[in-house]
Amino acid sequence: MPAPTETGLWRAAVQSSPSATIVVDDAGVIVLANRAVEALLGCGQGALLGMAVETLVPEHMRDRHAANRQAFARETVSRPMGRNRDLEVRRHDGQVVPVEIGLTPVQAAGRRCVVCVLLDLTERKHTEERISEQAAQLQEANARLAELATTDSLTTLWNRRAFLDQLNVQLEFAVRRARPLSLLILDVDHFKEYNDRYGHLAGDEVLRKVAQVLGDLARRSDIVARIGGEEFAILLPEADRSGALTLGERFRAAIEASSWPRRPITMSVGATTVRFRAAVPRPVVPTYSQVLATADRALYRSKTEGRNRVSFADEPVGDAADDPEMPPQPA
Repeated sequence: MPAPTETGLWRAAVQSSPSATIVVDDAGVIVLANRAVEALLGCGQGALLGMAVETLVPEHMRDRHAANRQAFARETVSRPMGRNRDLEVRRHDGQVVPVEIGLTPVQAAGRRCVVCVLLDLTERKHTEERISEQAAQLQEANARLAELATTDSLTTLWNRRAFLDQLNVQLEFAVRRARPLSLLILDVDHFKEYNDRYGHLAGDEVLRKVAQVLGDLARRSDIVARIGGEEFAILLPEADRSGALTLGERFRAAIEASSWPRRPITMSVGATTVRFRAAVPRPVVPTYSQVLATADRALYRSKTEGRNRVSFADEPVGDAADDPEMPPQPA
């Protein structure tokens, strides 16, 4: 039996390879295709021979592929797998399959050819898509958790914890820049009696509507929160004593003027203002508990003086405001 020729051995090696392989000549014509690539592309045996390699590429990519092939022919350097040479091939049935391509120039039967090994990336792409989808879902879930951590579930306003965090941030900002910052605490009048008479579901309706009225009326810079039970708080950046009283009265009047299903609803309001006379690089910032306590005293005054009114805490907040050598700040 005669010994196989070198060309015959080479063809046998390509045909027996488990990897999908085609051999293309300098003109871009397929001169050899193994059974693995025929299975990948859904072609019959020998169907690929003599075809232009561009026919395997989706139509919108053919011109670019031809230009790349010609550039490779001018500089024939092996391009192994694993270097992000991802392309697409078109199966016999028209389906597009993502593949990675490895290219190796060879001399065969007296002519220069390129061995192209195709790796089907379909499963890898599906895995990447699943991972990407899961990452997006996780990001969305984390965003929902973050929102839940800062949002009051009944009113969708900021909750107490988030509000106190914002109060700390705004206090630092106001003190460093010597800008006024006011705080309102608002409490629904006789809310326990309302709950006892009409039930907690009716009370929840009132709280949701109060939140809506306050939120609709607030300025874009204001921070509105439900800080517990029937108690709400509004942080008013850049609002001085006069501004705090004006805005507090605006909120109070809007609640009183709103239409309520069972009986009129009113709110008592306490206000205070943090103010410093000069910006300082390392200020002593009052704690949020100090500011809340001052506003609470003003709220208590509103309640003891008949409710449905706005009261302002007389004592200033902030260490610079307490300096006896500095003239008092106008109200």
